[in-house]
Amino acid sequence: MARKSSSKKPNSPTVIDRLIILGILIFTLGTLSNFQIFYNSLKTVQEQPVEIPTGQTPSEIMISSINLEAKIVQGGFINGEWILSDSKALYLPTSGKIGEGFNTILYAHNKPNLFGNLKAVSEGDSIIIKDNKGKEFSYTVFLKENINPRDLKKLYSDEKDILTLFTCDGWFDQERLLVKARLIKN
Repeated sequence: MARKSSSKKPNSPTVIDRLIILGILIFTLGTLSNFQIFYNSLKTVQEQPVEIPTGQTPSEIMISSINLEAKIVQGGFINGEWILSDSKALYLPTSGKIGEGFNTILYAHNKPNLFGNLKAVSEGDSIIIKDNKGKEFSYTVFLKENINPRDLKKLYSDEKDILTLFTCDGWFDQERLLVKARLIKN
């Protein structure tokens, strides 16, 4: 009896086999990409704020009207994420240094030991900032407003000797509380 020959090659993948392999590759690449994003976010959360080494940079903030005294360390951004601290306010190093005529930006968590009571600050209240050499700078609050978290332009100012404070605010932290003050004595 003669054998029937088949037109199919025994080891050639079918269209379905190729689609399955392609699907597995796409799934694997997507999973690896999401894992990398997750891993990078863990790394930035674990970054610790660093002490500010030199210059007239802020080292302590005192607001007597809300009974606040907090240390200040250097903050900023790492991989698009804000550096945060549970116990200290943070200085944005891309903003101005104290007493040099620029806008100094400080931010902190909305916690009682940090900027949690900042919403109780009123226009005319006094803010004292000490620099890393122990010199005190007195500011008077002139603006308090809630802003959209994406509206970072409001943090900056062309005015001289401005102090800008901001923290999360609102339901589920969907807003940012912004406080601005002018230097009155240095």
